[in-house]
Amino acid sequence: MRTKCDTNAFIGLSGPHPTFLVTVNDPRNNNKAAIAVAWATPLSVKPPLFGIVISPNKATNDMIKEAGVFTVNVLPLDSIDEVWWAGTHTGRQYENKIAAAGLTEVPGRSDKNATSVQEAIASFECKLMNVIPIGNHTLFIGRVVSVDADEEYFDIKKGAWNPETARLIYHLASGAFLTNC
Repeated sequence: MRTKCDTNAFIGLSGPHPTFLVTVNDPRNNNKAAIAVAWATPLSVKPPLFGIVISPNKATNDMIKEAGVFTVNVLPLDSIDEVWWAGTHTGRQYENKIAAAGLTEVPGRSDKNATSVQEAIASFECKLMNVIPIGNHTLFIGRVVSVDADEEYFDIKKGAWNPETARLIYHLASGAFLTNC
């Protein structure tokens, strides 16, 4: 039997959502940000554009605007505790939220303010192209300028995840997650 739901139920109904760890260096003070993001999607192939949605209340929101870059990190299921920690703790209390989450920072390839995490099985750096306020969130549109992936998990020739090895993180709602395996 179907039941009428609150309109906010569309968030859980539209999932599961791939969950990424977005990282950036703040050029104002060199703080390191890490935030879990489940509202994210490719937007275009030519040019290669990717969008992430973050609350304007998050410290990372301002850092991305200042830095003009952000990195999308794909972490495997065995890093779910670190991703959950990054998504539930404010960056305003940490100079290096990447390290505080128990992750290892790796300098970016495209820009001094881009940074990724060593534990990621793939990362792509984005140059900020547009910032769009949408309701009570902000859509950041970035041009993908650098991509790397671990060949054990991602078949570079096929351009697809290896379903036998890649155990990706998908957010259902609240603290509920699942994986593809």
